[in-house]
Amino acid sequence: MKAASWILFILGTLLATAAGAHDPPMWGPFGGGIAMAVVGAMVLRRELARATGGGEDDDSISDLPGLKTALTDLTGHIAGLAALPQGQPDLREKLEGVLLDRLLPVVEARTFLQNAHGVEAYARVFTPLASGERCLNRAWSALADGNPAEAHIQLGRARGHMEVALKGWPS
Repeated sequence: MKAASWILFILGTLLATAAGAHDPPMWGPFGGGIAMAVVGAMVLRRELARATGGGEDDDSISDLPGLKTALTDLTGHIAGLAALPQGQPDLREKLEGVLLDRLLPVVEARTFLQNAHGVEAYARVFTPLASGERCLNRAWSALADGNPAEAHIQLGRARGHMEVALKGWPS
């Protein structure tokens, strides 16, 4: 099914491109190509979601309490990274692990908060969380550039932003 979805998506894109580039544009084939590409993309997305979800080792966040627990855990891991000495040789790898294993699931589960408590509560939590994420990315970049002092400054800022995010959690 995955190969057929890719073929449908690619053929639809090619058809829409060729029909739209024609002078004058051929609107019927153009619309058909767009429809094919959209259907192919939707089926691909469903297949990818099915392939990445529902496994036995699935540690994705599945509810609002899980999101808060994950945010608390993320904040603790960032505080732990910020407390490490500047010369820590594997700090970048540890930071990558936090970004991929701790932050990404929180970001992917953000709609639980919005759906349960609305946009205002969502903004109180995820605005500082987004600032913290930027600081974590700056810290990683500083480490990649060989500037551990700046990385520690950014890790401290990220920890502060995550603490603000936790304080903004609706009661």
